Amino acid sequence: MNQKHKAISSEQKWIPDGFHFLGPEESKNRRILLQTFSELFEREGYAEINLPSFDYSNSFRSHLDHGVESLLVSKDWDGNEISPGVDLTLQVVKGMAARSHWEENQNVFYFARKIRDHKKRNASRREILQIGVESLGKSDTNQILSQIKILNKLWQSAAPKVPFTIVFGHSAFFRSVVNILGWNEEQTKVLRQLLYTKNLPELVSLAARENTSEPHMEMIQILLKAISVSEMPKFQESLRNVLDPKEWEILKGDLESITSFFAEWSKVLGGIPCIWDPSLLRDLSYYTGFMFQGYVEGDPEPVLAGGVYNELYESFTGIRKDACGFALHLDSIEEIVNKVK
Repeated sequence: MNQKHKAISSEQKWIPDGFHFLGPEESKNRRILLQTFSELFEREGYAEINLPSFDYSNSFRSHLDHGVESLLVSKDWDGNEISPGVDLTLQVVKGMAARSHWEENQNVFYFARKIRDHKKRNASRREILQIGVESLGKSDTNQILSQIKILNKLWQSAAPKVPFTIVFGHSAFFRSVVNILGWNEEQTKVLRQLLYTKNLPELVSLAARENTSEPHMEMIQILLKAISVSEMPKFQESLRNVLDPKEWEILKGDLESITSFFAEWSKVLGGIPCIWDPSLLRDLSYYTGFMFQGYVEGDPEPVLAGGVYNELYESFTGIRKDACGFALHLDSIEEIVNKVK
């Protein structure tokens, strides 16, 4: 066959689904955004780090109970399984832990690619450019609020006409709920997933299978409702009314901490809409306190996420070091910016 008329295969002609080519104009706009964000982070006292493109697959498997199915796995020449990053927070903490003997800034930021395989056809985003901010050594209320102030400045610089709402959950509070229920790890995993997806019919079915008492079923149903933080007193009273005094004592400490945080939020970040959703339960494998996600109107997917992970650093070094952070997908921000132009 004449080479000139040889058919071109789709593999030769197209980029794989979920991966994207940026032309000159798109690349220029992205560079401007990244430069703006980089300058903001540096003004706030954060130092840039660079993450490796690949890590050992078991680094992800051993720490994650969510997202492991998205791992792309290959082998190096020594037969070790390696994967492109599917959880960049984990890679940040692992990398900084390996340098624990260095006296370096523990407030860091990064721009790095996250590669994941959705295991479904035509996944729109298998390659994502993630923006991340992490603080190692602090995760108290002031530090979390400080980071969200930075997040708000970043958002105002990129999409000032598009408001966002932050939704909070709390992993320690959920673990206290599980303590009251007395459920095992497998039952807890199912409960977490059903609460996260707000699947009431399946929750009722699960509770029936586990012979859950009526007060405990009422408690589970209370957890399904997302509320404004101004309704926290009503939320606490509802739980107190369905639990016996000993069970209430188990939840009381977590709720006092959560309520105190929202009181501080109202003082310094009251202009940002804030929701308490006890069913927001993602990545419990390493989040130890607050978890949050940010949403814009008309988009069911979160545009940002973050939280507290006080035990992750210790899992690599044996040394306790509190930590918190947040991340955004630049692709999502670019889509929002382009819509409002």
